[in-house]
Amino acid sequence: MKITEKIVRFGLIFLVLLSLYFSVSIWLSSSKKEQPIKNDSQLTTAVVNERVDTDVFLPLRLIRMQDGKSEMNTSENLITNIQNEIKHSSFGNLMQTVVGDSEQFEKNLSMEQGFELLYEGPFLLSEYISVYNLGLKSADISIDDSYFTCIQVDLTHNKIRFLDFNRKDVYEASITIDTEKVLTLMNKVGIQYSQISEQQAVAGKHYYLSEDLKMKKYSYILASQPVTKFRNAFFANVEDIQTNEDSKDLSYTSGSERLTADEKLGTIHFNGELVSRTAKDNIYSDSFKYIKKLGTNMGNIRYFDRTDAEINYRTFVEGFPVFSENDKGQVRITIGNDKAEKSTVVIETSVDTIQVPIPSEEEVVLKSTESLLEQLIANGANSEKINSMVIGYTWHKIEEITQVVDLTPEWYIRYDNKWYPERELLEKLANLEVE
Repeated sequence: MKITEKIVRFGLIFLVLLSLYFSVSIWLSSSKKEQPIKNDSQLTTAVVNERVDTDVFLPLRLIRMQDGKSEMNTSENLITNIQNEIKHSSFGNLMQTVVGDSEQFEKNLSMEQGFELLYEGPFLLSEYISVYNLGLKSADISIDDSYFTCIQVDLTHNKIRFLDFNRKDVYEASITIDTEKVLTLMNKVGIQYSQISEQQAVAGKHYYLSEDLKMKKYSYILASQPVTKFRNAFFANVEDIQTNEDSKDLSYTSGSERLTADEKLGTIHFNGELVSRTAKDNIYSDSFKYIKKLGTNMGNIRYFDRTDAEINYRTFVEGFPVFSENDKGQVRITIGNDKAEKSTVVIETSVDTIQVPIPSEEEVVLKSTESLLEQLIANGANSEKINSMVIGYTWHKIEEITQVVDLTPEWYIRYDNKWYPERELLEKLANLEVE
């Protein structure tokens, strides 16, 4: 970085910090231990600017297929507009056309003209239909236990398909969509796509970035949300909350619910119960009840992935997930038994969020997916343990400026069901070879 650019950058940081001084002071002070006040107005005030499910559960990537090429885009605006066209479409009956047949499943992976919307983690088909209020009927099949990671809209044959790469299942229905509007949106001048190669699979993702990708670094002003925001969002009963002043960490309790805030790390830990659940409730709808109450001040939080009992929501920047230590910019929710009428819930998150971007001209070049795979295999990685690979932003603290964080793009690999940045996984593989 040039000296003049450093001066401009730190000058911008100083000015933004100065303008946010009083706000930051309020945020920080409200994070501290406070006297218990029963039935105060803060506890009963309605949460404003709640997040909406159509934003939180928006697909993460769009694949454009036309003229024999496949290209990828992660623009939230484009994906939202395309999803809206699906929402306003009409549909025929939904049928399961492929059941656990790999050969038949492979035949659905290419189209002459159309698009795909991809999720990172599995999404429940019935929940997707509910969230976007689609007129999809499934009279002949049960979709309450049907999952997918890929939505495919075939504009040549007017079909919509939902692909489950794990089970090798395909659900299909006819669709009447505004093809001209969709093509106009996808082909709009200025929208940039990344070239991808087809028919290659890594645990269900059948596309590789075929070229190196140049991405910008970001810096953001760090904001600490008040602990009361999490208290009001997570507790079912906000009328009778007690504060524990004797503990070294701030904690709240109400019946079987308890929230603890680690003031040093900025982490939030919540234990509670979900009661009066119905057959239509699931881990997605249950967890969203907490996410929506956090409001929009927590950044652009979206559904990222899940395991059997845990669902993860991450902050997204320019269409890419943010990875960090101590759950910064992330909300992890574990549901004890999402089939029972009464279930336990555990939430892990952080008071720290990113809010105001600071301009930066620094760029990072990320290798193509194929080059990354070759490097991992050459260093001893077991290809069967590579579950997924995504580009994400790594949250870095700036030592000399505590209220600013750097976000650096790099590859993340889900290896043996755990996420690693590329550099960390390579180190892990090297250590395994030594052992």
